[in-house]
Amino acid sequence: MADISKRIKSPRRERGDYAAKTAAYSLKSSDSGSIFKWNSATSFNFNLPPVQKALKGVFFDFVIQTAATSGTGHGVSPAAVDKIFAPGVTATDDKDIYFATAGDAVGNGFRLVSDGVDGWHITFLNGTLSQEA
Repeated sequence: MADISKRIKSPRRERGDYAAKTAAYSLKSSDSGSIFKWNSATSFNFNLPPVQKALKGVFFDFVIQTAATSGTGHGVSPAAVDKIFAPGVTATDDKDIYFATAGDAVGNGFRLVSDGVDGWHITFLNGTLSQEA
């Protein structure tokens, strides 16, 4: 019998690694399925990889572990030609979304999923987001 295991692509992980970060971090498609936590009182952004067809379905979870007390608030930044589709914000290329410092709360978070074309979509949200002006 032929060994087909080498021809079968591994499915995307439903849950990946847990990563608590204290400063800006650029995500890679291989991070898909991971849970990223903001763990700093100084706000910072996670930088999303550019959306492309091969990234359709790639997703990241974000959760506040330490609320920001300085800066704009914890957030994520899309690539220059990508949008973030989220409740309460206008999907616009190259605009960050964030939890405003006043609204940062431990446990707030969201999941972003790549559509492979236009940008990133929030599929769950706990908290209220703001958008870069």
